[in-house]
Amino acid sequence: MAQEALTSPARPWVIRLLQWSTDALYGLGVLSILGVAVHVMAVIGGLLIRPISYTALLTVLDPVLLLVMLAELLHTMTLAIQTHHLPLKPVLALLWLALVRHGVVMAATASSLATATAGATLGGVVVLSGLLALLPAHDAD
Repeated sequence: MAQEALTSPARPWVIRLLQWSTDALYGLGVLSILGVAVHVMAVIGGLLIRPISYTALLTVLDPVLLLVMLAELLHTMTLAIQTHHLPLKPVLALLWLALVRHGVVMAATASSLATATAGATLGGVVVLSGLLALLPAHDAD
């Protein structure tokens, strides 16, 4: 019975359908990320037209970091598709960017930077910075 399942005439069609579905989902993911990136660029353009103050600078930095995170996500997806494994360093870089962006949002919203959340964010940035610096280059891509 197991041999019949392996030599089924429907097997190549099922595999082809699964591969096509996976490619379509990855394509939709890439198009969605690019759509968000275009929207973020429009927001950045709108924010830069206004006079720049410290608060405005932090407000502009937030979508810029989001754009860099989207680019890093696309890079990680590309590497994962090409190599069929998830590399560690790009994922850690994405987490690092998320923590830095969280810190920027906390600073822009004028929330108290002496809270436990701010301490945890700073600690996370320091730990991930150390991990990224210490990882060998072959884990990068």
